[in-house]
Amino acid sequence: MRYFVLIMLSVVNIYAIVSISPVDIGDKPGISGGINGSFDTKRGNTESDNYSAGIKLSYDDNKSYLMWGEFSFTYGEASGAKNANQSYAHIRYIRRIEKSIEWEAFVQSQSNEFTKVDERLLGGAGLRLHINKEVWGDFYYGLGAFYEYITYTTDIDIDEKNIRGNTYVAYKKDITKDSKFSYVIYYQPQIKNFNDYIISNAVELKILIYEKLYVNFNITYNKDSKPAIDVKQVDISQKTSFIYKF
Repeated sequence: MRYFVLIMLSVVNIYAIVSISPVDIGDKPGISGGINGSFDTKRGNTESDNYSAGIKLSYDDNKSYLMWGEFSFTYGEASGAKNANQSYAHIRYIRRIEKSIEWEAFVQSQSNEFTKVDERLLGGAGLRLHINKEVWGDFYYGLGAFYEYITYTTDIDIDEKNIRGNTYVAYKKDITKDSKFSYVIYYQPQIKNFNDYIISNAVELKILIYEKLYVNFNITYNKDSKPAIDVKQVDISQKTSFIYKF
């Protein structure tokens, strides 16, 4: 366990992988993880470079708890102008209460130059209900809250300190022995103002292509009802990447 913590601390400034598939106690005992990367370079009529990378690490005691962290960054340029620059770090602890009920605590840090978020820090906790249906797959329902602190890259956007509710529904299923499907939706309203909310959707398909190497297809749809000034409410993205699991 102490080696896992040392590894986590050594990579916390790298940022790395973002995977939406829920993690369960006993799935993979001990230390495990994965490395993710994608890049797209074009020259000629189109001049562009886009890079993203990540790492996910987890420790599972195979009895009552697990903890995991994921870290990622994305950077891109087109015709010499920057068009993507964001980072993400998330650490979560999950402990079993009953067979299908767990409590979880988490901390998160993220930034996105193009939504004018210099840094978004949050910490929270909640309960998770896990229902396993062998034929239909695994269903999850989470309910909790978190404290959020946001600073912006502009002077006209005021720093925010919010308490938000946090509810989500997630699903995962092994389509075949070598392919896995996952979906998650989050709803995060500000407790004092329900007109200020964040909705996040993500769909993921992961396919084994060789031994421990996977190709990953991910589509996200995010809506922030109260973004920074002159920033659109909705962001949609599609990413194809490769993941090496260990």
